[in-house]
Amino acid sequence: MQTNITSTQFQLVETNLENLRARLPELPVTSILLCRLLMHLGREMAVMFEHQIRPFGLAEAEFRVLTTLFSQPDGAAHPSDLCIRASQSPANISRISDALVDRRFITRVSCLHDRRRMVLRITEEGQEFVRQLLPKLFVPLREMLQGFPEIEQRQIAAQLKRLVVDLEHATGAAESAV
Repeated sequence: MQTNITSTQFQLVETNLENLRARLPELPVTSILLCRLLMHLGREMAVMFEHQIRPFGLAEAEFRVLTTLFSQPDGAAHPSDLCIRASQSPANISRISDALVDRRFITRVSCLHDRRRMVLRITEEGQEFVRQLLPKLFVPLREMLQGFPEIEQRQIAAQLKRLVVDLEHATGAAESAV
């Protein structure tokens, strides 16, 4: 579901936040606005990528798992590794694996060293699919970031990584306070 918040709507959000600050002077307006912008960007980018990938019969999470396997030197990983690398729950990895096996993009076999563990491996067909689709996804990404030179993109990425770490700390502190 696309929200399509325009710059005019964000000006209204800023105005509302300033009005709130008039009533609550300690309100961290800039922090709240940054949070709203990040959430909006995340949702809109997810919608954009989902819209691009959906015609090929995959969900974005499925494509993320497939590209994660593609990125591995031997094209293989255990489901538990994919949970971490592709930011998915074990239940989702199971569902995604089923879908990718059905499409013949991956195989699922028992681990040689531990029969209780499974190994997921990208197939030639899956590799070819990634090689064909991934460059098509670069077009809107490049268009979106064309006003940001590489050095600025790296700086933004570094700052966002810091935010991720700070969010982890804040979430941990909030959970321990409960």
